[in-house]
Amino acid sequence: MRDRSSAARRLGLNPQRIGTESEARVPGTPTWVDMDYQATGLGEARTRLEAVTFPHVIGGLDAVEWLQRHHESEEAVNYYRLRGNYLGRMQGLVRIRHLYIDETHLHPFDGVGRRVGVEMDLVYVGGRR
Repeated sequence: MRDRSSAARRLGLNPQRIGTESEARVPGTPTWVDMDYQATGLGEARTRLEAVTFPHVIGGLDAVEWLQRHHESEEAVNYYRLRGNYLGRMQGLVRIRHLYIDETHLHPFDGVGRRVGVEMDLVYVGGRR
């Protein structure tokens, strides 16, 4: 999976938004004067990606189908984020927890949306860097 437009455009998907979320476990216990907090480790880390394609112009339905296959097989895949000069940095091993596909403006001849939006919720299952 790639998330930068240079690589994703070859697939027909154009990334629109990337969001990350992580948590740290810090349970608290009340004391006589205050709260006592203890760090117990990191929790779940997630990335949310939004991409769009226009299948009648640049294709991209094959990439959407690959995402569906990875999601349905619950397969863990490497997640690379491309930086400047096509430098890819591996972010970690991820699984697709949620996959949303939204078709709008259906074409009258083939019934496929003129705009297909994809939203993915990726959860890190391997070493996150």
